[in-house]
Amino acid sequence: MQDIQDPTLYQKRQALAVFLHVDPETLKESKGTLYSFKAFFNGNDEAYLILNDAEATIAAEHAVPEKLWLICLETLFAYFDIDAYPSDVIGKMKTPEIRRVNDELKALIYNTTGMEELKKKMLSYGNRKNLLADYDQTEHFQDGYFIYRLY
Repeated sequence: MQDIQDPTLYQKRQALAVFLHVDPETLKESKGTLYSFKAFFNGNDEAYLILNDAEATIAAEHAVPEKLWLICLETLFAYFDIDAYPSDVIGKMKTPEIRRVNDELKALIYNTTGMEELKKKMLSYGNRKNLLADYDQTEHFQDGYFIYRLY
């Protein structure tokens, strides 16, 4: 049985276990954080963020500046009805190149409307699930927590 050192993380683990229909003991907590929150792993090929409503909004706000390259590509492809996915870029560009592009986009945003305005607009259109659920862009709800699958 796990030692309950952090009751909130314990509750999140329990909610995810119920959602996945697995033993809570099999879920592993991340060492670091993503968008300021711990993630949980179900085996080697599934990761999740489990957040209450306020935490989900904070995490989504933190995700916006980190995903500008993705947001821009999705918007361009949708606007011009191009049959491609931003994830296709990942296999063709190296992570440092994507980060450099993202940093340039951040500079453009900071020097025009500012990042806070972009965050506010994006979240006002209900984009938390798109920002946080990389795997399926779906926001699930279980026992008071929103569940976002990362991969």
